[in-house]
Amino acid sequence: MRDPDGFTTFYTATHGRVLTAVRVTLGDDLLAHEAVDEAFTRAAERWASVSEMPNRVGWTYRVAVNWATSWRRKLALRPTRSVEALDRSHHDPTPDLDLIGALEHLDLDQRQMLVLRYAIGCSVQEVAATLGVAEGTVKSRVYRARQRLIEDGSWQLGPEDDDGEDAFETERRDSEVLDGRA
Repeated sequence: MRDPDGFTTFYTATHGRVLTAVRVTLGDDLLAHEAVDEAFTRAAERWASVSEMPNRVGWTYRVAVNWATSWRRKLALRPTRSVEALDRSHHDPTPDLDLIGALEHLDLDQRQMLVLRYAIGCSVQEVAATLGVAEGTVKSRVYRARQRLIEDGSWQLGPEDDDGEDAFETERRDSEVLDGRA
């Protein structure tokens, strides 16, 4: 099978990873499948520009989550559906169900950043670019989300999870330098 433009290769190599990340972020298996299908369809339609992006996986993830968020908003506005219908629970075959359950208690922003950072493996810079926020925002939100999960006992920090120094230590040290205390 020929793949002159590279989309098929991109899809085959990244679909499972993006689906898992979106599934964990949304907490809804069916909605995640629909959102990822929509995101890859949009990527295929715009492949000429998407293929030039430095973080195509991050872009696809972001499109899927944005689409699902819009879909949930539209569904919430329908008078024929109750709010409870938005929070459908389904069996999620993704490993580590305890962690997925813990992530559901985080804000969407924190969930997105943890999923991009650790499930997809994006760098802090890639997460910032994907979500359109400053790198410091990524560091502080990831730190706060991890701290909350550690306090809940849901996250066991391993060496592969450590980003080095955290945002709050950097901020404290920088303020000491500015105040002349360092």
